[in-house]
Amino acid sequence: MCSGEESVDELKIHECQYQGSGIRIESSRSYFHKRFTWQLVITRQATEFDLENNHELEQVGEEIWSTVVEINNCPYCGEKLRRTILDSIKYAHFDSSGWSVDIS
Repeated sequence: MCSGEESVDELKIHECQYQGSGIRIESSRSYFHKRFTWQLVITRQATEFDLENNHELEQVGEEIWSTVVEINNCPYCGEKLRRTILDSIKYAHFDSSGWSVDIS
């Protein structure tokens, strides 16, 4: 699987038999810092239905949105991924759908 070494600057993928499609567990350059960190990445890709209902999307498979959360352990199998436990977890949601909602 993978070691808990965080100081190595290279992409690592944790492959867990329990995770579903559209989910990655990776150690990569963080969306939040300049260093590599373990992250749970959940993505949604466009389907034909999405293309028919959203003129902003151009092709099937295009990423519509992603949510990225720093993690200490695999949420599916429980494997410890890092040596030093983060006590402050960062997260972000990126929406590329082109939709906009005005809440007034």
